[in-house]
Amino acid sequence: MTYDVVALVRQAPDVRALVDSMVDAGPDLKVAGAGEGAVIRLRDDSGRPVLAIEAAQKVEVPGEVGRLLGAEAAAGMPDPCWWVEARAPGSGPDPEALAHRFADSLTARLGGIVWPPRPAEQTPAASGGRE
Repeated sequence: MTYDVVALVRQAPDVRALVDSMVDAGPDLKVAGAGEGAVIRLRDDSGRPVLAIEAAQKVEVPGEVGRLLGAEAAAGMPDPCWWVEARAPGSGPDPEALAHRFADSLTARLGGIVWPPRPAEQTPAASGGRE
């Protein structure tokens, strides 16, 4: 089973923010493109895909984030915002942490929120720093 996470960001993600966030997710991972640039796949040393990052989608319809993810996720997000989805296959090591490292890094750079949020005991601050 895959683990999906959404980064809702206030600014359009640029190449630098995406690359830096991918490095933060796993500095040893390799990049492989797919789908004519619509999906970026990160692979481990054995070539196994460990994270797929979909191209950012601008959410222009007012209230759409609330409709899809709930009012709590939509609170404080501007219309429009950008939706960046990352998907980690469940077969990889700690897919939740990998997906969240990417999404957390991207939202730290561009402002926004990560959905679903990590439980408090899994946040980097609660665990004493980066995982």
